[in-house]
Amino acid sequence: MDMVSYTFLDEELEKLSLMLENFVKNVGVDMCVLCDEGGRLITFAPKLESLKPISHRTAVISAAVNGALEYLENFVDRGKVLYVSGKSKSVYMIKSENSFILFVSFSNKIPVGSVKLFSERLMNEINPILELARNRQSEKRVIKFEDIAL
Repeated sequence: MDMVSYTFLDEELEKLSLMLENFVKNVGVDMCVLCDEGGRLITFAPKLESLKPISHRTAVISAAVNGALEYLENFVDRGKVLYVSGKSKSVYMIKSENSFILFVSFSNKIPVGSVKLFSERLMNEINPILELARNRQSEKRVIKFEDIAL
């Protein structure tokens, strides 16, 4: 079981979605997913219905990778960034101070330095919203894995 210890207002979710949409459009990445450390999808971009299932799976996988990295703390002290380069596509993950995860999928034609720079900038811009949601904690809800499994 996992505890959900944040609450987003509708206008905050809309703002986060818009910020991710602008990021995807301006940087030219394929997809961007914002999730929590428990693998729950918060929002994604572009907002295409066909990307919703993969966005949910990406959120769960991002949380699992983040959890695995925490076990490597003897080798990676408080790791917050992960980059994986594939043959034609790559992924970049960054974790906020509040344990939210931003996952970015992009073509290798886009310089990884640009993705890193703009991902970090986006995380800094959305961090105040994430902090507000964490601090709100109006009520704690228990979520079981089977409630979110696809």
